[in-house]
Amino acid sequence: MVGVRPNTLSNYENGVSEPDIDTFASLCDIYGLDFAYVLGEAYGLSVQGGIFSIKPSEIELIKKYRELDAHGKEMVDFTLQKEWERSTTIEKVVPYTPVTQAAHNDHQEEYGELEKMQDDLSNLKRPE
Repeated sequence: MVGVRPNTLSNYENGVSEPDIDTFASLCDIYGLDFAYVLGEAYGLSVQGGIFSIKPSEIELIKKYRELDAHGKEMVDFTLQKEWERSTTIEKVVPYTPVTQAAHNDHQEEYGELEKMQDDLSNLKRPE
């Protein structure tokens, strides 16, 4: 459908080689993909003068933010600031360190309780 040999297509699929821009556009058409989205997800979009990239999903959030009224923007700004402070403060002030004092700590000297505590701790997941 795109005019390439099957082994060439296999190389694209396995990351051995990449299609030229015309073939890439044809493949996106065949699979119903937005080529800008695919490129953005794969490589990110560089911001001029910036040291970061923006994915299409993030661009959508910016578009939505720009459509908010003043109150909506104030609410988003407030929430974003508080969440940023919370997440950066937690790492700096309270680094995640598993403690062997868990729900079983009042019986930790009893047979098998230390193993239960360690098992409980190993099953805990760090909040994201």
